[in-house]
Amino acid sequence: MANKRCCFAGHSSFYDVTIAARLKETITKLIEEEQVYEFWVGNYGKFDSYAVSALQECKQLYPQIKLELIIPYLTKDIELYKEYYYKKYDHILISEIPNNTPAKFKIIKNNEYMVRACDYLICYVKHTYGGAYKTLTYAKRKSKTVINLAPFD
Repeated sequence: MANKRCCFAGHSSFYDVTIAARLKETITKLIEEEQVYEFWVGNYGKFDSYAVSALQECKQLYPQIKLELIIPYLTKDIELYKEYYYKKYDHILISEIPNNTPAKFKIIKNNEYMVRACDYLICYVKHTYGGAYKTLTYAKRKSKTVINLAPFD
């Protein structure tokens, strides 16, 4: 049986003092109860940063989990600081999206790619607009298990 996989999507900026603990608790539950061992994250905002931090903490207790950065294209930042990124993530993957995708849609298409390849989506979506909301609705259409950690407006 293939490893189960989880991805993340959330608002690029928000304030929630409980999010770090709730992310770690949710990730731990997926590892222990659902045997989820692969975690895909983007690199586009505050929620992604919280997810990476929680996953790095979880890797201390569960070294078998994989933390993978999924991006729509290679950025100059990643090229310049390869060592840093490869210490932080187990793998860096460029998503399989059409090359002719307009720049303003690449992150959305990257998120859709992650959702298609994953079993679970952990998200932080408070309102019915923006990229995180589009990713949540896409995951529901694809019948993925969605865990929203935000108080939804």
